[in-house]
Formats: sequence, C-alpha cells, structure tokens
Amino acid sequence: MSRVVSKNLFNFKLNGIVDDEVLAYEAATKKLYEAPWGQRVSYRMKELLCKDDDESRKEYIEIVRGAMDHLVQNMGQHPTLLKAGADVVTTVFTVPTSHDGDFAVPVEVYTPKGLLDSDVNAAYIYAHGGGVISPSGIDCKSSLQIYAVKFNAVVFNVDYRLAPETKCPNNVKDFYESIKIHIQQRLFPKSRFQENCYWG
Repeated sequence: MSRVVSKNLFNFKLNGIVDDEVLAYEAATKKLYEAPWGQRVSYRMKELLCKDDDESRKEYIEIVRGAMDHLVQNMGQHPTLLKAGADVVTTVFTVPTSHDGDFAVPVEVYTPKGLLDSDVNAAYIYAHGGGVISPSGIDCKSSLQIYAVKFNAVVFNVDYRLAPETKCPNNVKDFYESIKIHIQQRLFPKSRFQENCYWG
C-alpha cells in the first residue's frame, strides 16, 4: 500500500482573520521575550532545567508561577470575561479528603443566572492546567465563568493542591474525590446533572 500524501496535513493555512487584540498581544509578548530581561529569564530557566536539586526546582517553579500570575491577571481584566462574571452566581464548597493528611479541597461553582431555578443541568468539572504547578484553580475563575455562560452549564472549578508542595498522585486524588462527591449527588441533591464533562 502506498503512503498517503496530503498537501495540507502539516501545512495548515489560516482561513479567517485574526482578531486585532490577539495580534497586539502576540506582538507585545514577542517584544517582552526579545527584551534583555526576557532573554535573561529564558536563559535562566534553561539553566535551571539542567540542574537536579531542590533549590533549582524551587526557583524554576517561582519563575513559572510569576509568569502565569501575570498572564492570568491580565486576561481576567478583559471586558468579555468581566461581563461573564456578572452573569453567573458563584458559590463555594469544600471536599474533605484524607489521602494526604486532612485537607478540604476548595471548589468554586459558577451557575449561569438563567439556570438558578433549573433542576436538570449539564455539569462541567474542571481541573486547571499548568503542569500541576501553576496556576491555581482560582486563577482560572474568569475563563471558567465565560464557559458557564457560553455552555449554559454549571461549572465546578476544583482547586486541587499544586506540586511540588503536594506530591503526585495526591493532587490527582484531590480532583478524583471532587468527582466522586459530584457523581454521588451529595452536594446538590435537588439538581440532577444529566450531562457531565470532566476536563483539565
């Protein structure tokens, strides 16, 4: 059998327009990385990745967390995300765990105002990304609130513990315990979630 040849498989071409805000953000980010400060940080991160000691890992994580904090805080101020925050009701609960000492996993719930009286909803349970080291779940709040509005679903934002302070698999178990409680309907006995999405 001959090999399949495609003209576009690895040569995707844009078929639309890129938003001016995105282009401006990309240009500013490129300028930041090309600046002397950005070059020094980039070089330092490469140095730290070649080392295998606790102090180097700690410094690397501090750099990553600082960059993520800056990115997420700026993103969270976008007018579209701020409006979504006004269109949802936020509630908070904790999930008790004991797999790595006694710890209550914080979970924020974003419910679109139009679903407050509904007893049949879709649920979106989110484990924030960031390689398990950054950002926190709360840092993702504004982007998840817009998901709640756009998906017309109740969004659960699980703020599991981060590495390296919490060793794997305990951060995964934080999320797992949160899913278990959701599936068992122990938190919202009046609501039935017919469709569930677990994502992160």
